[in-house]
Amino acid sequence: MLATMRWNILPALLLLLACLPCRATGFVALGLRGSQLDAIADDGRSAAGSVVGGASGGFRWRVGETPRLLDGAISVRAISMSGRYLAGSSLDAEQREVATYWDDRGNLHTLGALPGVTAGNVLSVAFGITDALQIVGSAATANRHSAAFCWNPVDGMHALTAPADGGKALGISHDGNRIYGWTQTRDRPRHGVLWRADGTAVAPDVDAQVDELTGGNGSATILFGIAGDNGSRKRPYRWVPGTPARNLTRADLRSVAPIRFDAGSADGAIVVGSSGSGSDSTAFVWTPAGGAQPLADFLARRSISIPSGWTLSAATAISSDGHCLGGFGLHDGGFDSFIVDLTSATSGTDASPIHPTAP
Repeated sequence: MLATMRWNILPALLLLLACLPCRATGFVALGLRGSQLDAIADDGRSAAGSVVGGASGGFRWRVGETPRLLDGAISVRAISMSGRYLAGSSLDAEQREVATYWDDRGNLHTLGALPGVTAGNVLSVAFGITDALQIVGSAATANRHSAAFCWNPVDGMHALTAPADGGKALGISHDGNRIYGWTQTRDRPRHGVLWRADGTAVAPDVDAQVDELTGGNGSATILFGIAGDNGSRKRPYRWVPGTPARNLTRADLRSVAPIRFDAGSADGAIVVGSSGSGSDSTAFVWTPAGGAQPLADFLARRSISIPSGWTLSAATAISSDGHCLGGFGLHDGGFDSFIVDLTSATSGTDASPIHPTAP
């Protein structure tokens, strides 16, 4: 009887563990020197990013495992919804950088270049990937422009922008029906754009000369961008297609460098990003109640401790439910990546709600 009960309990325990969004230990350092986490899977249980400094590379992380370096990676920029596939770039046989994806076994698959393009040191780089192996990114064109591209195993790579236009695709919805990024033409400077499955493209109505879409939630129904006039201060915005774009920072944040938001939870109630660049950057979070605030302050208000020696440089990714976010920072003088489990938070009296209804 006892043996039978043990076997009946085991599947339930395994199911419970599988449903946990991420480690329930607050702030978790990945411990990979030089790493810069870029993406988290939908459930928060796997992540990926690049390795900088010395030899460049990329890594994959899964709950309960140490980060693993990826064969041949130059950069890793994206992870599919399930965490099965990763996308970024590697070197081809002629030592040119090309868009690449890695499967769940870590095998490398290169995508090559746009038809007819052979010259150049960088032919293509991937920035988004789905579980159906739809991949988007930026690719060199015959006239040396950078064009937004989409790739799939059947049709190969094709440009989303006209031959004479520049552009970059920075993300794709989980179902592959929406692609976002930016484009520029002879008649219009850089501007954000959302490409739809039917081939149409729409741009946010932003009161600025220059703007670009920089990130979104997993369904690409809530998008984030940055906009401003040439030579003036840029400000981040939040855009739901079909509605006006809204600023995500207050006018009194003038002491802060422009904030770029890269990802948001499914409901858009938590948005993550950074201000500044390189070793001088600062990780930021936005919520409807708390507005834009440094990630360190956001965590302190929720009694989530940051280990000594850490400076949080960028918050780059967040799980669909908003319970698990990731990014990278400086740890004892070098870059390293981190994961934060927000369900371990103990909100203080000054902590704003994490998930109020987003506007």
